[in-house]
Amino acid sequence: MRTIRTTVGLVFVIAIVTLTTSLALGPDCGSDAFLDKFAPALGDFTFIKAFNVEINKADEKNEFSYVFSKGSNYRIVICDQNGEGNKMVVNFYDRNKKLIASNYMKSSKKFFPTLNYTCSATGVYYVESYFENGKSGCGVDILGFK
Repeated sequence: MRTIRTTVGLVFVIAIVTLTTSLALGPDCGSDAFLDKFAPALGDFTFIKAFNVEINKADEKNEFSYVFSKGSNYRIVICDQNGEGNKMVVNFYDRNKKLIASNYMKSSKKFFPTLNYTCSATGVYYVESYFENGKSGCGVDILGFK
């Protein structure tokens, strides 16, 4: 009987610690709750897809591609855990890998929460994501159009 009480007590303590830790850290980067937190930034754009970004090694970058259509407007919402000194940098490239836009302005060290683009030529475009100072981290890039 004593072993059962000890086991139940241990399970209870582990559950409380896990719950407390998850509430303190906020939702996981790939979770629906995390996505729901940032989705309103799409505004009147229609959701296309969410791209998970998980960087585990220093100076690693994540890249995804998507076919954009001429004349359509696109928005990329940058979702990270908003840690000081560990914000997600998102660069947007055309089919020739020429930089079109970035959410980070180096000169002022300012980050923007979204990127907007009116497509001038149908084709494959690339979105590159990484964390400032070459750190690891996780986040989501939400793509929408109108």
